[in-house]
Amino acid sequence: MAGKKKFHKNRLNNHAQLFRMQILIRERNFIRMHYDFLDCSIHNNKLICKGKTQPTDLSPEYVFELRYDGRYNPRVYVKDPVIEYNDDIHMFPKDNALCLYHSESDDFIWDPKKHNLYNTIIPWTQEWFIFYELYLITGKWEHPFHPHLNAKEE
Repeated sequence: MAGKKKFHKNRLNNHAQLFRMQILIRERNFIRMHYDFLDCSIHNNKLICKGKTQPTDLSPEYVFELRYDGRYNPRVYVKDPVIEYNDDIHMFPKDNALCLYHSESDDFIWDPKKHNLYNTIIPWTQEWFIFYELYLITGKWEHPFHPHLNAKEE
C-alpha cells in the first residue's frame, strides 16, 4: 500500500514539474517575440531574463533580472546600479525585489492564469524605472500604489 502511494505522489510531482516547465517555455517564447533587449533562459527550473533599460537619455542604464519558476510570483531585481531599499520606492525589504503588483489592486494584479510576463511584469518593470527616475527628482513616488501595511513583513 505504501509503495502505491509513493508511486502516485511521484507521478503527480512529475506532472506538476512538466506543467511548470511548459509554462516557463511559453513565457520565454513570448518574451523573446516581444522584447529583443532581454536575454532569457531556463536554468534549474527557473526562467531568468536579464536586460538593460534607460528610461530617458539623461538616465543611467539600469541592469535588471526577472526570475520566475512558474509556481510562485515573479520577482524582478535591479542588479546595477545598486538601489538601496526604501519604503517610498516600492521595493520589498526582504530581498530588494521591485514591488510591481498588489493582490488588492484592480490595475496591478499578477494572476498567472490570466496574464503573461510579457504583457504585465515587463511593462510594469519599465514603468517602475520611469517612476523611480521621477522619485529621484521629486522625492515622492508619483505612480498610483497600494500602501504597504507593514513592508517589513512582506
